[in-house]
Amino acid sequence: MRVLIALNTYEQDGPGQLVFRLCQRLVSVEGLQLNTVALSRPGPLMDRFRELGIGTEFVPTRGREGLARLRAWAGHLARRADRPDVIHTNLLWPDLALRLVAGRLRGIPIASTCHGLHALEEKGLFPGLFYRALDRVTRGRCNAWVAISHFVRDGLLAHGIPAQRIHLIPNGIDCVQTHPLPAPRRAEIRDLLNIGPEAPLIVAAGTLREIKGHDVLLEAMPAIRERFPDVHLFVFGEGPLAEDYRRRAEAMGLAGQVKFIGLLSTMLAQVLATADVVVHPSRIEAFGLVAGEAQACGTPVIASRVGGLPELVRDGETGFLVDPGRPEQIAEKVCLLLGDAERRRAMGIAARVFIEENFEVGTMAEAYLDLWKRLSGRDPEADAEAIEREERSLAVPSSDYQLKT
Repeated sequence: MRVLIALNTYEQDGPGQLVFRLCQRLVSVEGLQLNTVALSRPGPLMDRFRELGIGTEFVPTRGREGLARLRAWAGHLARRADRPDVIHTNLLWPDLALRLVAGRLRGIPIASTCHGLHALEEKGLFPGLFYRALDRVTRGRCNAWVAISHFVRDGLLAHGIPAQRIHLIPNGIDCVQTHPLPAPRRAEIRDLLNIGPEAPLIVAAGTLREIKGHDVLLEAMPAIRERFPDVHLFVFGEGPLAEDYRRRAEAMGLAGQVKFIGLLSTMLAQVLATADVVVHPSRIEAFGLVAGEAQACGTPVIASRVGGLPELVRDGETGFLVDPGRPEQIAEKVCLLLGDAERRRAMGIAARVFIEENFEVGTMAEAYLDLWKRLSGRDPEADAEAIEREERSLAVPSSDYQLKT
């Protein structure tokens, strides 16, 4: 069975890392051939996929010639002797792009992992209207939808996706690579971070965008520092608001205690395991991979009560849930945990067990493999006729079509 996984980019974002871990777990499955393609940008994950023996390809589909390149690539893919049995897409543009050219794919079934419907709302008024219209016209061409949380599943149902096409497969955490650290190693990590062995350490990670809520965490820091003067906050990630957040931290007099690390690094899991508490203050969150990874490291998490996060963080057991946009609630719960080492330890143990029992990456990989096997048994000729009829109804002239990512 040949499966092609379509990504927006080979950057090391959440969906990219998730697909990498999925491929890492399934690459040795006998009879399964995995390949990947990015439709917007290349990136460092290309080399990591190749090291696994996973095929990679970059198809530049941006600009006025993007649709023509996309159509040509799809037609060539369908004619190849080793054409995929299933195509699995991730994120908004790959989802729409592959559905748009489904007729040229000659009945290859398409599955889509939905990482949150908020992407349709973030494009702005007029691009958003365009994307929503394109979604309505093409959604019938997707054979199966994967919801990464109950929250996303409910959103897909409200969006008009038939229940029988939705498969709930929560994101998986690699509990072998992401795990608690012994005390000596945690001390070494603190030395690398240049903080004292007893200094309270808060960690946050994610793209520095408004929806991730890092500004709310910054607003909570003065109250936390008042209780714990030697507290440190390390923020992993980058994004359009990185410079604004740095300036804001300096203006608040926090420059010496708040560090912005940049890209998520290979050290992230070890820092999560070294932290006293991890804060995930999102305004919108379909799942919350970092919150899951932190708990797998045995670290309690304070997260917003939004989206899929309540499915991932057990309030009062593995961490705390707070209302989004409420820095005073974050400060209260952070101070509660920083002042109670025994409670932190008990929550960390419960968090690790909860993730192992409910979100292990192997369970996710088995579910994807089962879905692909079922989809690959479809009748491609019958599907092709239906899809080609739909393609003729598309009212998006190629000369007017501009790809936006």
